[in-house]
Order: sequence, then C-alpha cells, then structure tokens
Amino acid sequence: MTGAIRMWAAAFIAALAITRADAADLTPTPEPLPPAPPIFYVHVGALGAFYSPPDAQSTGGGFLKSIPVLGGVTLNNVAIPPSYTVGLEAGYFITPNWAVALSAGVPPPLRIKATVFTGAAALGTDQLGSVRVGPLMALLQYHLTQFGAFQPYFGAGAAYVVMFGNTSDGILSNFSVDPTFSFVVQGGFDYMLTQNWGVFVDAKKLIYLNPNFQGDVLNTNIHIKTLGKIDPWIASAGITFKY
Repeated sequence: MTGAIRMWAAAFIAALAITRADAADLTPTPEPLPPAPPIFYVHVGALGAFYSPPDAQSTGGGFLKSIPVLGGVTLNNVAIPPSYTVGLEAGYFITPNWAVALSAGVPPPLRIKATVFTGAAALGTDQLGSVRVGPLMALLQYHLTQFGAFQPYFGAGAAYVVMFGNTSDGILSNFSVDPTFSFVVQGGFDYMLTQNWGVFVDAKKLIYLNPNFQGDVLNTNIHIKTLGKIDPWIASAGITFKY
C-alpha cells in the first residue's frame, strides 16, 4: 500500500510540474518598450538665402530701387543675388512634440547691385557694396511624430539680423547695413534613417526684415540712407542628429 501511495504521489508531482511548464509556455512574451523620445536635436547642412526684390522708402537722400546721382547718373533696379553658407540649428524638446530651437549659420556675404546702372562702364562696377550678415533666430516648434521615420515640423519666432561689417565698397563708399529685428516662420521635416541619425529639409521666411542701407555716393559727400525691405527665403538641407 505504501508503495502504491508513493507511486501516485510521484505521478501527481510530475503532472503538476508539466502543467506549470505548459502554463509558462502559454504566458505571452512582453512587447519591447518603445525607444525614449529624443531630448535634443542638431541640424547641420548647406544653406541658401534668396532675397525678395528690394523695396524701399527714402529716409533722407534717395531710394534703394532708384537712386538719382549728379550728372544724370542713376542707380536703377537694385538687386540682391542669393548667398550660400553652412547652417546650424539646435533644439531642445520640452515635450515629445514641442521644442525650442536656435538657428544660425556662418555669416554669408550680402551683395547689393544696381543691375541697370548708367555709369557702370565708366566706374567698372555695378555693385553698391557688400556686408556679411548673420540672422540669429529663436523658434518655437511643433514636431509631428506619428508618421514613423518621416517627422515634419512647423515653427515660428523672431530673428535678430547682425551685420558683421563692410566687406567691400562699390558705388557707395563707407557702405553699411544696420542690424535689425524680424519675424520668422518655418516648415520642414526630418527623415530618420536610424533612431538617432537622419536627414532634414527646412525652409524659413523672414518677415518685416527692413534694415537701413547707407553710404556715400561715388566718394562724394552725398549720403544715401534708405530703409529697405528684403524678406528672404532661407532654405537648408543636411544631416540631423537626435538623442
């Protein structure tokens, strides 16, 4: 009898062990946790500034679009060619969707030309002058994260446009452009190739960028000071890093 009890006990223990093993096999494996949202990002890439046709108001001695000078000489159809440089933007995520960012770049030259200038042949130039310009922008952004690797964003903020001094005179000697404030709106997207690395495309529009342009005409004492409206588009593309 004792032997039979022992046999039944061993069989019961074995069955219980098998049942527990089967139950363990049926327990669902927990899903891996999604990666933590990034804390900050950095954009580095090529940047181009494309200026609107300059409009201007006289503030004492001429107009940016058409500047009459002595002897029938006129500076007409003033234009600002595009400029290119390296751009940098760094942002901090307040929440997974909202971020604050600073955007800047290596200051590119801002060259101002009178494209239909009646005295260009005599002077050998149609350039009024050039300076280096560097907008520093502070932005509040909203990032969309529900599209996987494709992550568009939108932003708005303010810019302080710093002029880093005269780089060359032309028709206007002592040429300078005053620093000023501007509004800025932004749109772009990141496309993440890995969790941390990707590429970006970005466009910004500066609004109400109205600096003073000034200088002395043809090395005379005739001083030109004009409030210009140039409102550039700023396009950039390059590498993004998020962590």
